[in-house]
Amino acid sequence: MPEVESPAPRKFDCTPYQDLFERLGDGVAGMQFERATAVIVQDILENYEGFRNVRKGPGHWGTPFDFFGFKDGYPYIIEYKGSRKSFNAPGETQKRRLQEVLSLIKGLKVALLQVKIADCQYRILYHEQVQAFFQERRAPLEPIIAWIKEQIASA
Repeated sequence: MPEVESPAPRKFDCTPYQDLFERLGDGVAGMQFERATAVIVQDILENYEGFRNVRKGPGHWGTPFDFFGFKDGYPYIIEYKGSRKSFNAPGETQKRRLQEVLSLIKGLKVALLQVKIADCQYRILYHEQVQAFFQERRAPLEPIIAWIKEQIASA
């Protein structure tokens, strides 16, 4: 992650989700995991973070966020990154698309909700903190280009 001051992880009550955790098992990952744990996201956003009118984002291909809701009178797009054992961050393309959406709607804010299921912990980064992700330097392409050229030259 870039040098963004991340908030300390917070605990959430995971006792209502024990059956869900057991059904998920270790083999479920990625989008399927995030879809299955959407109920936890809803709980955290509404009952721990004070969001209102939280709903799933549109199902359109390429939507760079997972939820939409209101907090303190502002509309928010909320990206959810859920995992068993780590706090994950959006990739370059997703960050670019989030920034693009934000630039097109005045007053829209963004939040990144990271959930670590195994420890019943979450952390949330709000608009200004998430904006710092957009300022980070992209991964350099030069080493990748050099490697490809080496492969071509040695063939």
